[in-house]
Amino acid sequence: MAFCGLFSDTLALLNGVGVSTGEALAARVITWLDRKGRGFPILPLLTACSRCLASVRHMTRIMEACITAYFDHVEQESLGWGPVLASLQVPELTVEDFLSESQSGGSFLTLYAFILQRLNTEHTAANERRILALINTWTNQVFPSGPGDEAKLFLWWHKALNLSAEQLQPQSGQTEVSGVVMGLQKLETRLLQLGEERLNSGLLGAIGLGKRSPVSNSFRVVVRSLAAFLSIQVPSEKEIRLQPTSDLQLSAKAQQTLGMLEAMASSKQYAEFEESVTKAAQFIRYPGHCLRDGPRLLALLANLLYPDLRYLHIIH
Repeated sequence: MAFCGLFSDTLALLNGVGVSTGEALAARVITWLDRKGRGFPILPLLTACSRCLASVRHMTRIMEACITAYFDHVEQESLGWGPVLASLQVPELTVEDFLSESQSGGSFLTLYAFILQRLNTEHTAANERRILALINTWTNQVFPSGPGDEAKLFLWWHKALNLSAEQLQPQSGQTEVSGVVMGLQKLETRLLQLGEERLNSGLLGAIGLGKRSPVSNSFRVVVRSLAAFLSIQVPSEKEIRLQPTSDLQLSAKAQQTLGMLEAMASSKQYAEFEESVTKAAQFIRYPGHCLRDGPRLLALLANLLYPDLRYLHIIH
């Protein structure tokens, strides 16, 4: 407990220094958590962030470092996300600033914990729709800065797929169904954008000459696989595959998206991912799979491509 008190005192120092000094000190704290987190009580430090820090910017970044360190160093893997949810305290008076800073700062694990907390506090269809809308908004607003951030987004999409399936029940109204379908189509579009080889922003991006995307090839395999799956399961605004069938009828768009994925298996650039691409394509082409199997596809890819990331073990 003495150590936690010392950590809290260190965080409190951030409240009384200038901007440049504060940024430097926060960076040192984050580096320490990354390198020295093993053997220390990480979760009390996570709680201390909201109690001791006045800056929401510093708060979200150090919280993210705490959650990352927890999963990197936790010895009892079976504990999962439960202890994190019990320890994370979101400042209610500045919740909008908190969410905004988490997005801009790449605190994607923190946002996922926020999602789980909100779902646990209100078990209603209306709340699930609000969370779906949040995930869609965040997905369209963020871009992973590199391999260290990208896999965190799988947690959002896994939850979105599960919630979408829950919303698409026989008793659901047409308005609710239309909203979910539109959200899935937007997710598919965004996944295709995230899977592009080059960034499409700016003038050069508009003509295909943008900078090379910072995401990894393994991330492209995942997002293109998920996009291909959604293109088949949600072929149009008025059509959605909620039950398996004996065969698949692929639209022109679905054929193109799936073809782009399968072409990766024969590309030198993606040679090391040939097996993963093949397994994903087989899963997607199997007519016995429907929209409800989306989380299983994501779990398959996470196990194949990111087996060592413990925070992804909640995906199944």
